[in-house]
Amino acid sequence: MSLPQDPPDEAASPVRPAILMALKDAALERPWRPARHEEGDSLDLAARGVHPDVPARLGLHVQRFVGGGFAGQVYQVRLETLEGAIEGLAPGGVYALKILRPPSRFSVAFRDALYALAFQAPFSAEVHSAAIRAGALWQTLLRRGAALEFGRENAVARVLATLFDPELRAFGEVSEWVPGRIWSLEIDDRLPARWRERPQRWAEFRPDVPSPEYLNKRAFMARLVRLFHRMGAHELARQYEWWSLKSQPNALRRLDAGPGPADGLTAIDFRAGLALLPLLPMSPVDVALIWRGFGRGALVQFDRGDLAALEAFVEAHRAHFEDLLPALAALVREDRAYRRAVPDLTRQGVRLFGDRALRADVREGLVSAWQTRGLVDRAHADRLRTATPVFALFVLLGGLPILGPRLRRLWGDPPWRRHVLRCLTSGAYLARTFEVHALETLLKWHEKGRVDDARATRLLLRPGRVWAERILVGWLPRRLHRALVDPAWLWERIREAVLFPVRLYFRPDFREQWLRDQVDAAKAEGMLDPAEEARILASIGDPFIQTYLKCVAVHAATLPVTQVVSVLVALWYVVFRAATWNEGLVVAGVILAVFQGTPISPGSLLRGSYVVYRMIRDRNVRDYWVAGIISFWHYVGYLGFPIQMVARFPGLARFLGGTWATRMAHVVPVFGERGALLEHFVFDAFFNLPLSIGASVRRWRTARRAVRTA
Repeated sequence: MSLPQDPPDEAASPVRPAILMALKDAALERPWRPARHEEGDSLDLAARGVHPDVPARLGLHVQRFVGGGFAGQVYQVRLETLEGAIEGLAPGGVYALKILRPPSRFSVAFRDALYALAFQAPFSAEVHSAAIRAGALWQTLLRRGAALEFGRENAVARVLATLFDPELRAFGEVSEWVPGRIWSLEIDDRLPARWRERPQRWAEFRPDVPSPEYLNKRAFMARLVRLFHRMGAHELARQYEWWSLKSQPNALRRLDAGPGPADGLTAIDFRAGLALLPLLPMSPVDVALIWRGFGRGALVQFDRGDLAALEAFVEAHRAHFEDLLPALAALVREDRAYRRAVPDLTRQGVRLFGDRALRADVREGLVSAWQTRGLVDRAHADRLRTATPVFALFVLLGGLPILGPRLRRLWGDPPWRRHVLRCLTSGAYLARTFEVHALETLLKWHEKGRVDDARATRLLLRPGRVWAERILVGWLPRRLHRALVDPAWLWERIREAVLFPVRLYFRPDFREQWLRDQVDAAKAEGMLDPAEEARILASIGDPFIQTYLKCVAVHAATLPVTQVVSVLVALWYVVFRAATWNEGLVVAGVILAVFQGTPISPGSLLRGSYVVYRMIRDRNVRDYWVAGIISFWHYVGYLGFPIQMVARFPGLARFLGGTWATRMAHVVPVFGERGALLEHFVFDAFFNLPLSIGASVRRWRTARRAVRTA
């Protein structure tokens, strides 16, 4: 269920332009570069069509930042102007823009470290035109292969153009925008029947199964994986392996597709983020993938395909691929250039010693990557290309931890060298550098909601306070940081938390508006169809829904009860019972852990007692007994009324239960990401499993009565 959240700070706020202007006007020797684009930004980028390969210039307007992972950052953009002609692009159209550089410094560092271990080079798709082109051409050919497998090309999203973003210093691609949802968390009281299905073996989609959208999506992804292997895209198939636990968001169901559970399923993500090393599996399926890679002679895996297998597949379906034969030839050419631009010691290490042309290509690839990232300027890049001892020393410096990359930048980047020199020789310049660092920190805080517009405006002229706050509390979780430094915000959160259940319980108009907001959110996420939406809105005055909303208010009011009681008991022991301070802290920690882990808590006792009170007051057991049982349990008690509502309002029950499951799953980093498998597992375990047990009990009782009657 959805309780009050922090209102998100507006991306297009008045303070952000002021911070950006201050950063750009800082007049430091090193230029400032953003980590990502923001809503409202205008981009003017040179681009190349994927097939055919034609030049163009794109004027893009950033509508919103969709998100970022290890592979890069994604935006929804509108094409404002187009100089040239690229098939599939038209002014006024909405597209997806992916830049192959993560917005997070940690993500960049972790991704690049793994890639460097695997291939001894910078992340190629970010810095090499051949790498980004090869990936786009692979996707184009796989899209045509999907037409053979599924009867439609749009089972794979279409990539339209590749480009280079000079502001972020990274390559990227423009693809069709796919309006869709990851999946609908379906109500299912036949879990045993679903578990017996083997959708990974299906050759066709099946609508007549429990949880049809879930099972058909799994079948879709399994068929994609088999298709990829037949076409030679062995390592790209990893993006759709079910048991990676986080591959599910890579496939969407188009919202404008037909009513069938498999209609409009579309693969949208073909860019791997993390290299797979033999001793570092990061998901259950990685163990099997590593073993299979050994069979193909691949000690490390990322995005390499078998071009011979692809050519054989295309030849076997030549009439189907006739117009894409130039794209296949371009892929062979670009892939060869890409692979020869990285050392990749596990595959071509021995050849590096005997193949002079390969060594020249690797050197050119490394120098070009360093220049793209701004690590060296053109003059130093030319010197690295011609002076072998200088190149060798530069490579060796990169192997030094921490100090090596800084020495290389001092060597190859004159603006950075001048910046460091002036920091060491000018106190005024050093002070200005600290001010710029404070501005950069303030910009990140504002983007992440650590400060609002008013406070950011005050801190804009107080870099010393930003530094002090950064050192003392800036490393804390976002909400705790803001609570400690912004008492007005903390008071408003406390006030809203107290008033929300009171208003929801006593004010019918507030209850109605809250429910309408939930319905709007469910509709926006594709979790309610128009018929379900109309039914819920027409039933807002239903006494059962009104009672349910009052119970939501009681549940919200009991949220802090267990935490408050556990803290009070722990403090009582420390103050009145503990013989020593150390003993008190240890026992207090145990008390807090016990209260969190107990199946029935003080808060759940209050929730359950209220449901029993409603049962007695309304003299109605039938409409309360499921909620009465579940409400007494810690954590899952909030699902009591959604499960009780399944029979009357299945759409609303599914949305409320799904919202709870999503929040629980997100506690787990990475694998708890939105739309991943853990989210569905939590929904099944705490929502569908009780329904299935209840359905089994009812069937058993019916059968028993039938036997007795006979």
